[in-house]
Amino acid sequence: MGLIIPTKNKMAKLISSDPNQKIFCADRYYSFPVNQFYLKRLRIALSLLGEKKYEKLLDIGFGSGIFLPSLSFKANKLYGIDSHDYVPQVSELISNMNIEAELKKGIITALPYDDNQFDCITCLSVLEFVEDTSKAMSEIARVAKLGAKIIIGAPVVSKFTDICYAILGKKEQNKTHLSDHKKIISLVKKYFKIKKIKTIPYFLPLNYSLFFVVSAEKIK
Repeated sequence: MGLIIPTKNKMAKLISSDPNQKIFCADRYYSFPVNQFYLKRLRIALSLLGEKKYEKLLDIGFGSGIFLPSLSFKANKLYGIDSHDYVPQVSELISNMNIEAELKKGIITALPYDDNQFDCITCLSVLEFVEDTSKAMSEIARVAKLGAKIIIGAPVVSKFTDICYAILGKKEQNKTHLSDHKKIISLVKKYFKIKKIKTIPYFLPLNYSLFFVVSAEKIK
């Protein structure tokens, strides 16, 4: 099953309710050619999940819910958490697509779940905005079962991405990131066993790429 996202028309109510979704959803996922980069991130994460169907899958930072339709095919029970105030609107959106998910408002540094609860956790474009990245990663590890699949993605912070953002008229973008890719990956290594790292573009080494997605496993 390939990537499935809601149509822009289905997202209209949420976009009108949440001012941030004009940028984080409409402009990024439905505007060509920028959407090709953002959709690629989701496709990579989906490919790293493999063919397995997980019992309980948690998506941390579900945002507009755009990835939830695809994730619903990967889990018997789907969960999601985000810090914004529009959880009811996202719940309504996916419900109208006949998708069941238990969505909550909460923060990554204090996940409202029991220990060893999930056998798969996805977290894309979240950790770069978290000040206490170590606490966030320890929380991911706490709620993950032994053997759980962990998928984490974030932008690469480098002089190369500085140049790319400057070309796009967003030269201060990297300064908004509280954690860079090196710190995030080092913390993944601390808590999990890394299985694979994929970059965008795929042919560039990590430190010269734009974005990475890492697949890891909880082994202790």
